[in-house]
Amino acid sequence: MENLIAAIDLGTTKVSVAVGHKTNLGVKVVAFGEAPSKGIKRGRVENVRLATQALNKALKMVEDQIGQKVNKALVGIAGQDIKCIKPEPLTVPRENYNTLITQEEIQKITMNTYHTPLDDGNKVLYSVPQGYNVDNYMSVSEPVGMLGRNIQARFKLFVGKENSRMMIENTLKMAGIEPLEVVLEPIASAKAVLTEDEMEVGSILVDIGGGTTDVIVFHHNVIRYAGIIPFGGNSITEDICIGCGISNDKAEYIKTNYGCCFSDYADADKRILIPTMGANGGKEVHLKVLSRIIQARMEEILEAVCWHVEQSDFKDVIRSGMVLTGGGSKIGSLTNLANFVTGYEARLGSPNAFAIDPSSCEQAKEPTSSTAVGMLIHAFQRMEDDGIIYTNCVSSISAAPVQQFVSTPDPVLIEDDSMLQEAETSAPREKKGKKLFGKLKGILSGEGLFGDLNNEV
Repeated sequence: MENLIAAIDLGTTKVSVAVGHKTNLGVKVVAFGEAPSKGIKRGRVENVRLATQALNKALKMVEDQIGQKVNKALVGIAGQDIKCIKPEPLTVPRENYNTLITQEEIQKITMNTYHTPLDDGNKVLYSVPQGYNVDNYMSVSEPVGMLGRNIQARFKLFVGKENSRMMIENTLKMAGIEPLEVVLEPIASAKAVLTEDEMEVGSILVDIGGGTTDVIVFHHNVIRYAGIIPFGGNSITEDICIGCGISNDKAEYIKTNYGCCFSDYADADKRILIPTMGANGGKEVHLKVLSRIIQARMEEILEAVCWHVEQSDFKDVIRSGMVLTGGGSKIGSLTNLANFVTGYEARLGSPNAFAIDPSSCEQAKEPTSSTAVGMLIHAFQRMEDDGIIYTNCVSSISAAPVQQFVSTPDPVLIEDDSMLQEAETSAPREKKGKKLFGKLKGILSGEGLFGDLNNEV
């Protein structure tokens, strides 16, 4: 039987669980489940009980698909508290300097960085070597096999709150899952969507999640910088709620299905009919109005991305442009807006490009699945490169089908008045509502609607 590995992404908007195994064509995802998040805000678990409830629903979905129970899993960690720091270079003298440098020596130096003293309850989550100096040989990328008396190593450390890690691990344990490894989510997403060429010549990964946006800069196959922007797709949804005066669920739906990041591309003559159950019956929103709301917030996110790239000191060596992934990347015309705001050539990234077996389940090929799928890729890479063994992650069960729920009517796109009349007559208890564009116009013209970037980042 194939060795199945499970990965869990505890996101702000959704909890995802992916299960897969390794094939000659890559990682094959055989089961994927998603459930709306609870108890998770901006990438951090705040309520273990609520987060466990959401996780159990996603686990139930994948367990029904594979007919087995998930016992162990890798889990991602993210959140606005994670920071990238650059400590002083670490110099290590070698006692046996007449012998070749070994992989064990380099690994020991790296592991020592995890004990770097930090304040405010922070802990090193991930240590990335940036390069080595071996005696008079400078900027060595691969010191194994060299001779030398001293090794000087440079690192970038990704640090976060120890409490955040504990909350994640407690959530898994409450769901009956043993944590195999805690993986930094932006790094997992990068493994799922970036090509080797992009990582070599220099690229920027932008993972737009629900509560946060992750930014990672690659150059010469090394992570040079990572930053967290404390808002993402949920901020856009909230803006639509305020600007259009509708519920969060309806705002999320029209953002996903009709949203456009570039208002110049939105059809001014088309509008969306949003069914309601109140006395007014329904509400209309012009696509142009919707796109202006989305564009304003997305420009803030992209401007914050540019700020992080500036901080990385690698702005001038980015040759491969920008890769956009995550749920927020699915909004229409985002690459056009990213090209315009950042000046980098942008593309959308999803795991189906090269990282997984083509026969994987379709849901695993979406940009929203990048983090969970990336963790599976990370697991199998560690098994192959580092000799790590992940086994007994699933066991046999007899699972019951997942209960399905009936949703309320979805908003519909109205292209002319005849369609509006047809939509009204086809929906019971629905009446044509008055247009509220006067209020929208007043809100959209206000300077303080979308907040100040310097106060939020």
